[in-house]
Amino acid sequence: MKLRTMLLASAAVMFAAGTASAADLTGAFYLPGEGKFASDTKLEANRTEYKHTNYKEDSMYLSEEVTYGVTNDFAVFGRIGNEFDTEGEYNNDHNFDYEVGAAYNMRSGDVLMQVRGSYETYNPKDFKGKRKTDERWQKYLNGEVRLGYDMGNGWSPYATYRLSSQVDVADRGIEQSAFVGVHKYNGKWAADAGVRYDFVTDGENDNVTYAQAEFDYYPVENVALGVYGSYYLAGQDNEVDKDYTTGVRVKVEF
Repeated sequence: MKLRTMLLASAAVMFAAGTASAADLTGAFYLPGEGKFASDTKLEANRTEYKHTNYKEDSMYLSEEVTYGVTNDFAVFGRIGNEFDTEGEYNNDHNFDYEVGAAYNMRSGDVLMQVRGSYETYNPKDFKGKRKTDERWQKYLNGEVRLGYDMGNGWSPYATYRLSSQVDVADRGIEQSAFVGVHKYNGKWAADAGVRYDFVTDGENDNVTYAQAEFDYYPVENVALGVYGSYYLAGQDNEVDKDYTTGVRVKVEF
């Protein structure tokens, strides 16, 4: 699907959406209520720079995720993403990946918890061309646990732990990620900031740490317009000098 088509479709959903009750659409524990949908459109750019060289890697990624509230605490979601060929490495600009999954919220007093699971896949032949690779569809299982505390006045510190592992391969590592941060929501805007630690325990510990943040503005109750980013702080790979991501998002509940 063309970039322009996806953005226009998201805009149509945004302006067609009816009035919704106020909700923190960008909070870590947000799920649409029973019978409602949420659309989350993101466009992001990444750059990696290396030490002792002028070589830089750039990438651009567009994704659309739609979530449906089966109940007020349980939702299913589907996502499609596309990585654009900014470096001339791929076969074309149609480099899709797909994900489907579910999420469930639990609450005890002011303690919040969410568990998520998903299946993710992509075809390497879309990226490299049928003549350049014999790789089959790549398949991953993902799991995530989020734990937070509602402090009142829109403040909620939280932590997440995520793991991902490829299936259908004999020797596979487990990619893991942990995040600790705080979220603030006041009705017209929301902000989120924290530190993320990514690591793989497969023979030896490969790790990297990022600072990440997001700011969202609510022009109306059911629409959030946001900017976000992450910045490399330190890691096991001493060749990386800078690695950062910047993005924009539109999230709508309808």
